[in-house]
Amino acid sequence: MINFDLINIPDIIFGKETEQRCGELMKEFGAHKVLIHHSGEPFVMPLVEKVGKWLEDAGLEWGELGGVVPNPRLSKVYEGIELCRKEGYDGILAVGGGSVIDSAKGIACGVCYDGDVWGLYRMIAKVEKRLPLGVISTFAGTGSECSCASVVTNEKLQLKLSIDNWPEVRPDFCILDPELTYSVPPMQTASGASDIMSHLIENFCTACPDVYLNHELLLAGMKTVKKHAPIAVEDPTNYASRSALMAAAPFAISGLLRIGLVGDWACHLMEHEMSTQWDIPHGLGLAIITPVWMRYVYKRDVELFAKLATELFNVEYDYDYPEHTAVAGIDALSEWFQSIGMPKTIREFVKGDTSEETLWKMARRIDYSMPGHKVGCAFPISMEDVVNIYKLSL
Repeated sequence: MINFDLINIPDIIFGKETEQRCGELMKEFGAHKVLIHHSGEPFVMPLVEKVGKWLEDAGLEWGELGGVVPNPRLSKVYEGIELCRKEGYDGILAVGGGSVIDSAKGIACGVCYDGDVWGLYRMIAKVEKRLPLGVISTFAGTGSECSCASVVTNEKLQLKLSIDNWPEVRPDFCILDPELTYSVPPMQTASGASDIMSHLIENFCTACPDVYLNHELLLAGMKTVKKHAPIAVEDPTNYASRSALMAAAPFAISGLLRIGLVGDWACHLMEHEMSTQWDIPHGLGLAIITPVWMRYVYKRDVELFAKLATELFNVEYDYDYPEHTAVAGIDALSEWFQSIGMPKTIREFVKGDTSEETLWKMARRIDYSMPGHKVGCAFPISMEDVVNIYKLSL
């Protein structure tokens, strides 16, 4: 286990009807005039109207900015920053899923930054302060409600970047009412669960020594998602399973389950380019790329992947050929993703250009920050490896 600082995660308010406390919480964190940020989709608008009333009950003014789309756009962040400065909003309340939350983070940070907010995403400047920021989550997946990251796409540059690993980016509080996820369709539910599972796997795949505690915590998270995602897909109003997924999402990414280790994260960087290129749901892309990446690198630490197979999927350990155990576990993971409705290959879902030229263009956009111009903290891979993994995912 390596040295670590455990930065406080946001206040988590969990349970039925807890969203009614949003006004008192925004007031507690210093807001007077709140911008409600949301997607504008029909299913969320009744909730937005209720949130406005709860803000008024707390003595707060409010307005709204909708229009957030999956894989949130930099242009919407710019629009929100301009609106806040013009109308005097001094607090942001995100009502939605990961895309809405990431966009709200960008606005909250950008209002307090003198330069172009894109500079924060390019990591040429540090986030030092932001507006008070709260979240009412309506989706279990990204964990953005508790993370210190915000990912947006610059449409003009066709580039997806992240403000990352700055505690100031974390929201002040997040409200998690599992009943708010009842209306999430099966495909989106499965995509969110796939995102949670990938977060846990990326952390599990570490080169750090002495991480028994971490692995046990991460395996508990994986077993929770493995059990409850299929139930939530089939029975959308199952409170126990919706609760399990909604609780797992923030802890999978907040740092609590990965204290003392560094995960790999190559899969997420590769998928960011997939969702930028083809505008596919992030979790869906991870469901495709994660097993392919695992097959590509597992020989570098056969025992690690064999442990995942035996612990998560009850694969019998092959003492003569441990590689068989590892591969069987990877196959089981791929089958699990498919069992909840995720595609196995890119071309099952993507109708756009998947030529080798496009794959190389995607690979060139990745930040190869590891020694030797590679990506991935545990199992570094080259640009050529990335292209090969994309090809194997087609």
